[in-house]
Amino acid sequence: MFGFGTKKESPERRAAREEFESTCRQLKGANEIVQMAVGHAINMANSMFIKTFGSVDGFRRIPDAQKFDYLRKLTDTENSLREEKNDMASSLGFGLFKMWVGMITAILST
Repeated sequence: MFGFGTKKESPERRAAREEFESTCRQLKGANEIVQMAVGHAINMANSMFIKTFGSVDGFRRIPDAQKFDYLRKLTDTENSLREEKNDMASSLGFGLFKMWVGMITAILST
């Protein structure tokens, strides 16, 4: 009722959450083709995640160093799609998926 006993959100987590929410709000204003392309990239990233780890629980069980290596690979893919392939929608999709993985990594590491 008064917020006693609730954890205060860290500044880093708050910034990440706000960036994710801002990106999603902007995406809602994009045309349907862009939204579908971003969704397709998120689906591809998720399919690869499930193929690699099986589930969030499978990801949870790997060492933190491997979690951060995976996040770096997502960043590399995001950058490659944007800079080399000029595919902004797919880059955004991988970026959003990376934000989600980053948040679950932070939650699992606490």
